[in-house]
Amino acid sequence: MYVVGVIAEYNPFHNGHAYQIDCIRKQYPGAAIVACMSGSFTQRGEAAILDKWHRAELAIAGGVDLVIELPFAFACRSAQDFARGGVSLLAALGCVDALAFGAECRDIKLLKRIADTIDRPSTQRKLARKINDRHILCSSTQYRSHRAVQYHRKSPCCAEQHSRH
Repeated sequence: MYVVGVIAEYNPFHNGHAYQIDCIRKQYPGAAIVACMSGSFTQRGEAAILDKWHRAELAIAGGVDLVIELPFAFACRSAQDFARGGVSLLAALGCVDALAFGAECRDIKLLKRIADTIDRPSTQRKLARKINDRHILCSSTQYRSHRAVQYHRKSPCCAEQHSRH
């Protein structure tokens, strides 16, 4: 059996998540879908809108076959750490063949370059300095917005997304 992993918060499960599951089902008919989902707290420690059991129920009702919990130590961190924890947990299952994710941009090479750039320690240090220099509070929205300004402004895929913020 082919198994597709998804790393998510489902906070709450919405039509975009349902669309992703539908796309996976179309691309991989008969595949099992395993979601690695944050627990009661989401990225950077924010409390989830619904508890983890209700969110897992909604994910199952939405087409996911199995929901496993991403440990708090990963779930409450940055997007990079959230993803690393999810990938590690799904890999440890020993049965996941592919990962699926949603993005505003379809250019996978561009997304990879952006991710590699953001993930470099030197980039993280520069970003931290910029945030501290401008006395920006490190809320998730401000961090994401500042990161978008720093690295996505010139990207044709992300320019439209950035202009909406």
